[in-house]
Amino acid sequence: MRTSRLFSIALGMAAACALHAADNPKPAPRIDVIFDKPENYTDWKLSWEGPDWYIDEIFSAVRSYIVKVADPRLPDGYRLKITFTDIDLGNRSSRHVPSDSGAPAFDFTYSVTDPSGAVVKKGTEDLRFYWDTANERFTTDTTDLTTEVIQHEKPLLKNWADTRLADLKKS
Repeated sequence: MRTSRLFSIALGMAAACALHAADNPKPAPRIDVIFDKPENYTDWKLSWEGPDWYIDEIFSAVRSYIVKVADPRLPDGYRLKITFTDIDLGNRSSRHVPSDSGAPAFDFTYSVTDPSGAVVKKGTEDLRFYWDTANERFTTDTTDLTTEVIQHEKPLLKNWADTRLADLKKS
């Protein structure tokens, strides 16, 4: 008797949660991060050699950090879509001869749409560190444990968001 009562209570709670979720759907994400054809990425551990957990960890960290730095720069109702077409994590795992600096690199396209869906900004990026940015790395927040795996890539991504998305709030 007691088991069936507990089951009834649990079933009722589950039904209430389901109704609440149906009445309050999650809003669509404002930022869509896509990793296009990662098997062709310069970083061989992301392209085909790395274990799934490593690939998932890197992609999750990049996605999380993009959301963290881009979301505050988007006005209400605006959306960002960013599609990575190449990632190189520098000297760590490159299948090509690494640059002298061993710095990270990202190739991607992006578009920002307003609430009506009209594209207000778009571009193609080939982000590279061609100079020593050691001092900048110390000034960039790297305490977010979910993105610690990409601590050396953070300044490059943050700089992109600061420069390319800065004028959106003024529009």
